[in-house]
Amino acid sequence: MKTLKFFTIFFLLCAYSASAQELTNWQVGINANPFLFYKLNTVSYFDREKQDFPNGFGFGITIEKNWNERWGFKTGFESTSQNEKYFVKDNSEDNTRFSTCFKYYKIPLTVQYYIPIKHNLYFTLNQGVQVSILKSFKSVILTNSQRITYSSDYGEIIFFDTPEDNNITYGDFNETFYENTLLGAIGSIGLKGFISERISYSTNLRYEYDFTNPDKLPIYPNSKTVHNFRIGLEFGLQYNFSINDRFDKRPIKI
Repeated sequence: MKTLKFFTIFFLLCAYSASAQELTNWQVGINANPFLFYKLNTVSYFDREKQDFPNGFGFGITIEKNWNERWGFKTGFESTSQNEKYFVKDNSEDNTRFSTCFKYYKIPLTVQYYIPIKHNLYFTLNQGVQVSILKSFKSVILTNSQRITYSSDYGEIIFFDTPEDNNITYGDFNETFYENTLLGAIGSIGLKGFISERISYSTNLRYEYDFTNPDKLPIYPNSKTVHNFRIGLEFGLQYNFSINDRFDKRPIKI
């Protein structure tokens, strides 16, 4: 929250001392992305519990540059977290439940298209690719008799009735259970407007779909190829500048 306040104040202060700029200028900003996370093609005897709403959130920085008044590109860096909850369908006596949480670093690269609606307001379309790097994960299997935890840096088995059998193992398990790097598609549709000569904002409906199967070592047999899917909102605030601003183009007086 302190970082968000800092950038907001910084951008607004810059706006008061800036001259008019064009849509084709560079834009550096911050964004927030609450979303719904859904893993496609999970095993058939799992069912989803009531999820958190939203069950994913991301924030980061964005860099944009338009080649002309219609076309441009957008990239950046994001840190995101997502979680999901399951239970076994047959409602067995063990009352088995499964929850998992992932944290990723993401680098998107999209081509964007602008359609002017009115003065200082544009309709925007974005489509491109995204690389996701697994930062950490934590998964918990809970039954009436035990709790099994496996995460990025440790694995643990807790027996409720026989605690003397408890076991914990430390290590780097990021690449053991899940793929460390994912490749996927990312796209959005939304609006972009200007609130001053230098400050712009954006609101988008955004989706993400990972082509890569994130599960390297499924816990349960007969698991299908799964794909991460996310859909949510993206809110952004950008500062617009030109790299030519540092040059004084006025004629030199002799």
